[in-house]
Amino acid sequence: MFFFARVVHRLPLGAALALGRLLGRIVPRVSTRHFRMVCDDIRQAFHDLPEAKVLDIAHGSYCQLGESLMEFLRLPYLSDADIRRWATLEGSEHLQAALEQGHGAIVLSGHLANWELCGTMLSLHGFPLTSVVREQMDDSLNQLLTRVREAHGMRVVPMTDVRTCLRVLKGNGVLGLVADVNASVPGAFVQFFGRPAATFTGAAYLARATGAPVLPIFDERQPDRTHRVRVGPPIPLADTGDERRNDFYNTMITQYVLQEEVRRRPRDWFWLLQRWKTRPEEVHNPERLPMEHRDLTPEEAQAVRAEVVAWHEARG
Repeated sequence: MFFFARVVHRLPLGAALALGRLLGRIVPRVSTRHFRMVCDDIRQAFHDLPEAKVLDIAHGSYCQLGESLMEFLRLPYLSDADIRRWATLEGSEHLQAALEQGHGAIVLSGHLANWELCGTMLSLHGFPLTSVVREQMDDSLNQLLTRVREAHGMRVVPMTDVRTCLRVLKGNGVLGLVADVNASVPGAFVQFFGRPAATFTGAAYLARATGAPVLPIFDERQPDRTHRVRVGPPIPLADTGDERRNDFYNTMITQYVLQEEVRRRPRDWFWLLQRWKTRPEEVHNPERLPMEHRDLTPEEAQAVRAEVVAWHEARG
């Protein structure tokens, strides 16, 4: 990582992306066990998919991850103007309208394309973002990642710092969460591609505690090497009358939105996340966790999808 951070910014963008794709082709050959795990997760997520398509998604995922790594490490060396020419932000009116309510806003993303670019683009367009991150075990790597992330105005806080998260929202700020990671200490198990996935319930809890709306935000790589960061309308959350039930049900809803974005472009997702690693039978004190292992009903899904689908269609 440190080697690439020192070298990659000196390369033209095309050469850097080619290097990323080369890494994406080499890594599966070096780490065959992880590649087999990725392929197995793709098979279970997309039933009856031809094997050639499974391999295409897996190899595509590795290559785009290599490209994203190269782009991420170049960020501190790019000017604000360079980034604005390279990436566009759409849907900022949704975020502006959410902030006008005075309760802050939670932007929810997943590991799709260059997800790190989402926070950078918001900060460059006048929406300074505080991003919640999972700290790495190595302090030097943490420092490198923080330096890159904060190069253009974004601020990072560890996911254990709930007090700061609440303070950001109560100050009408923007809080960013990446919500498609495996939770080793889960708040709930909800369905993700038809399998129970250990999931943090932080987004649902923070939304309930502060009244902040939750908006999806995703990056999508374009054929001309540019990026398109899109902010969607608020995800319609439910109020069941029970706080614990609210957190579980609204976690189901947000995971469904992430799932459908992955379904739309599976090659762009970070399948190496091992999203289903933590199993329900491995969790201590399982009675404390809601485990209603079901997908949203068609009616519930339609209510969630209506605005999101309309947003996609309106923006092509």
